[in-house]
Amino acid sequence: MFLEIFYLNIYPLVTELFLFLVVAFCLLFGSIYSNSFVLYFPILTKCIRFFSLQSLIFSFILLVETSPLFFNYWNNLLLNDSLSFYGKFLILFFAIIWILIFPVSKSILNFEFWILILLSIIALSLLLQASDLLSIYLLIEFLSLTFYILTSINRNSEFSTESALKYFIIGAFTSSLLLFGFVLLYNFTGLTNLQDFLIFFTGYSSIIYSVNLNIAFFFAFSCILTALLFKLGAAPFHFWLPDVYEGATASVTGFFAILPKIAILTLLLRFIFLTFGGYLFNEIYFFFVICTFLSSLIGTFGAFIQTKWKRFIAFSSINHISFFLLNLSSLNSDNLVYLFIYLIIYLIMSSAFFCFFSIFTNFKFPTNVIIRFFNSLMFLNFTNKPLAILFTIILFSFAGIPPLAGFFTKFFVFYTAISSSFFFLVFSLLILNCISCFYYINLIRKNYFNTINFSYLPIVNSFSKLETLVTFNILIFLMLFFVFEFDGIFLFSDLLRSALLT
Repeated sequence: MFLEIFYLNIYPLVTELFLFLVVAFCLLFGSIYSNSFVLYFPILTKCIRFFSLQSLIFSFILLVETSPLFFNYWNNLLLNDSLSFYGKFLILFFAIIWILIFPVSKSILNFEFWILILLSIIALSLLLQASDLLSIYLLIEFLSLTFYILTSINRNSEFSTESALKYFIIGAFTSSLLLFGFVLLYNFTGLTNLQDFLIFFTGYSSIIYSVNLNIAFFFAFSCILTALLFKLGAAPFHFWLPDVYEGATASVTGFFAILPKIAILTLLLRFIFLTFGGYLFNEIYFFFVICTFLSSLIGTFGAFIQTKWKRFIAFSSINHISFFLLNLSSLNSDNLVYLFIYLIIYLIMSSAFFCFFSIFTNFKFPTNVIIRFFNSLMFLNFTNKPLAILFTIILFSFAGIPPLAGFFTKFFVFYTAISSSFFFLVFSLLILNCISCFYYINLIRKNYFNTINFSYLPIVNSFSKLETLVTFNILIFLMLFFVFEFDGIFLFSDLLRSALLT
């Protein structure tokens, strides 16, 4: 009896329960020693960070040793399938990468910061498994609350407070929109489970039931889809993204840019393929086509006028989201392999980008200053040639220049779009992608082609950021390695896709 309860309720959540116990320990440990005159905040922050990193590594090992069991549990609120099980690998892997990228920040002396990070990772892992409207909404709200606090964690910055307030107001509106869509679905069907929705809509026809009901379902799904695209940062629901990225600290910006995309995309796929089935595909197709074109257009031209690297990566992410949506526009589960390939490579490139700006500092006597503007990149080629070369590789991969990994991911997405006869979207995105190459090349120009009339001193404090340097080189190696070996990432992406076969 005990083994049955363990396997059916606890075994699929072993990693989450372990992380939750670590959170409880860190909270108790921090509460006791935060008032100590011997172990004060900076040292305490380093301790909690070490516990967090250690717990994530152990969680990853625990997940590797776990056998996948695919079933519904917790009264059908959660679903353990191949998408959720193997998606946890991505969450934990990039969470470990993120912690290694950002060492302890001098502007964040609260030990609660790392507890909030662990709670966010738990929420993301559970959101991968959510299969009921109730569990989805509660987990999204749990995740949003931690994100609001993380955005405003730097209490000495007015920008951080302003961006947190904007994020909270827009997030509350988005949550209301999502809840309204859920209420409409429940009101007209009496169902909350995603698999029950799939059974309900299989073979559903407005001729048999009601045309008005058909309109209501379309309105409900439009609300849900809009809310998820808000969370993802796709245009025209993108306007909160640059301000939040700019106002948050660099470490929080990196967390927002990397990890939530995995869970939100998974949730979007579940609603498209495992909720409505083939119902409303024409309307969903039209919705995605518009968002794809606008995301590429706004992301491309928005990045041109940016002088700060955080706002730049925000608009660049909007541009890259257009490739996710282009793949989804075909509404064909066979093409999702290339979507997951693009997602994995994009997360590696984004991690490398944030890793560069974590390493790169300007020396202004007597301290090092983390840069905010791209003008600080001038003369990097003269002061640190290896770092300039590695940054050039990242930008070329972002732009999709062969033979880097970024080129092949875009090629796969364009291949699926052409096979689905999306000729207008392919032509538009190709033109806009060629235009976007210019702002990546402009950053390279700042490194290599400038007249020397004044100089910053970009430096690398290699001793204090040794783990960041090692992580940076590993990420660059992965970007180059996948050029020669795509079999492993193809197999892993196929495992993720297998849960969505229709």
